[in-house]
Amino acid sequence: MLKKIALLLLLTPLSIGLFAQSNDNFKFTPEKAYNGKPLTIYYNPAGTSLSGKKDVRAVVYQYINYKWNAVDLKFKAENKQWKADFNIPADCGLLGFKFIAGDSVDNNKNLGYFILMNDKDRESVMAPGAYIGWGYARSPQYGKDIPGYINFKGISDTATYHWLNQEISFNQKSKSLLALDYAKALKAYMGESAKPKLDLAGKYLSRPDASENDLLNARYIYQHLTGEKELTDSLNDVLKKRFPNGSLARLAAYRKISTYRDLDSVIIVYAKFLQDFPEYKTNVQFDAANRIIYGVVYQNLMVYGAMKNSKTDYVAQYTDSISYNFLPTIYYKLIGIAYHRKEGDLNKLAAYSDLLVKRFEYFKQNRPESMSYLSPMEWAKEYRRVFVSNVSAVHIGLLNHKGNYQTALKYAEEAERELKYSNAEINNEYAIALKKLNKSEELEQVLVKSMFNNQSSTEMIAMLKDIYVKKHKSEKGYDAYFESLKNPANQKHNAEEVKASMIKKEMPAWSMKDLNGKTVNSADLKGKTVILDFWATWCVPCKASFPGMKLAVEKYRNDPNVVFYFVDTEERGETYKAENAKYIKDNNYPFNVLFDNKVAGEKTNSEVFNKICKAFTISGIPQKLIIDKNGFLRFISIGFNGSATSLADEMSNLIELTKTAD
Repeated sequence: MLKKIALLLLLTPLSIGLFAQSNDNFKFTPEKAYNGKPLTIYYNPAGTSLSGKKDVRAVVYQYINYKWNAVDLKFKAENKQWKADFNIPADCGLLGFKFIAGDSVDNNKNLGYFILMNDKDRESVMAPGAYIGWGYARSPQYGKDIPGYINFKGISDTATYHWLNQEISFNQKSKSLLALDYAKALKAYMGESAKPKLDLAGKYLSRPDASENDLLNARYIYQHLTGEKELTDSLNDVLKKRFPNGSLARLAAYRKISTYRDLDSVIIVYAKFLQDFPEYKTNVQFDAANRIIYGVVYQNLMVYGAMKNSKTDYVAQYTDSISYNFLPTIYYKLIGIAYHRKEGDLNKLAAYSDLLVKRFEYFKQNRPESMSYLSPMEWAKEYRRVFVSNVSAVHIGLLNHKGNYQTALKYAEEAERELKYSNAEINNEYAIALKKLNKSEELEQVLVKSMFNNQSSTEMIAMLKDIYVKKHKSEKGYDAYFESLKNPANQKHNAEEVKASMIKKEMPAWSMKDLNGKTVNSADLKGKTVILDFWATWCVPCKASFPGMKLAVEKYRNDPNVVFYFVDTEERGETYKAENAKYIKDNNYPFNVLFDNKVAGEKTNSEVFNKICKAFTISGIPQKLIIDKNGFLRFISIGFNGSATSLADEMSNLIELTKTAD
């Protein structure tokens, strides 16, 4: 073992030289790079995925103060290669490069392009962060590599320990920061024989002038790496005495929250937790290890407070405290769910949406630390993706609800630049805003582009028909015009996909009652193509799909050999039948509704659906089953993609193929 360690140490200078040196694609001058000094980068894409590409640029990963920070770097073409000057930050230990042209990326075949910095202030010594930056970049198991840079299994814990040891040896100020990872790598490398060194690490971390973080790390070593209960208990006593409102108290308070059941008490204890243990004073590493999640605290306090109409507006109070990573989840649970279920006060939801969008837009201008591995250009792209996919549709809808059509238009235009008319809900809200603002030409363009992508609502279809009739003074030719707007390539592709998914399985027999109490039996439907749409009054996507299903039902209303049944299943309580009937009537849906049967001892009416789920290994609603004239199941359609026209076309394809199936 000692011979192996000695060999590893002897090879250290050579290893750094090998992995930081130039190659045929990547060179830099001067050959010896120093922190705080200028550097010139040369990149030759010959033989890489960027060969022959134009407008080459790079993302530069800077390891500064033991954290990654990415920046963009522009290159200029020069003699069949690309060149850029770069000023290395004074506190940078290592640089990594990712070269980009359009959608193509060169990361040196998952080896990365790295340069380790020499220390400008110390002769023959690497800059602070150089050793461990090089180690962490290739040790994904420690969670401190560069996300998305290189797809690398990782160096051994032995090698990671070596780089940690090198960093601490040459940069003593990093001891406290790196001590815990050093201990973990040491234990993984040496096993039980690591104990003497682990004891030394624990002793250093529990010194008289140790910080709370040091003591917590010492506690982790004794509790999880050496298994010394007495030392762990002793440190617990020290921590509680020296830091009475510290991490251990925070953990105890957090765990106690789960013992409360009624919402009023839960709201009180959540609010007290944030008052006693504000997040800015927390220990992030300890919280992660013990699953203390402030995002959940903010989320539940806001959602439960809104549900109970609390006198304190917790949304306004804590919105500016929400981390970026938790914003999409909170937006969905506080606003998105209620909005799509059409529950609660829309004006209040709109006010909440304004607050959370303001928080989002703060991060748009101020890249969060958790995203510092993304360059500014990458961050702008990632922000747009997350905002549009999680927020845009609901926020635009609420702006339209308030009559803020001009602002809704701005957000809709931003969303369409990202989605290019591929989201029916956003397309619909965009169209509403344009119609309200009397922008007729722009409205028609949006309707046509949405139809081309088959991402339209029934409301948009009505708008399109209105425009057509006004132009032509008649409905004549509208149906042909409507079909002509759809992308034929998409239609062909979708039809081929649908055909490939055809099955032939025996359907279980069933019998259910309709809204009027009349019994409908599967045996009586032989000779017909049958569509069973399983849904529930509580199911948001089920009800969202109904406008599209209405289009399909209306298309086949004169075909006696095609029948639709909307099977209400998995309901609780005793009022669902009345709620069901009211919902169908209020929305003017021409649907034949059947009620699934209750089974003795079960809380829900799910006898038929359970039988079908077991037979075909499916679960969840909405589920649409298409059954041929001989009683064989031919297609299963799961979920809803958000577009009424797309769903109607899908149903039409499924039905036509089923009608002609052998």
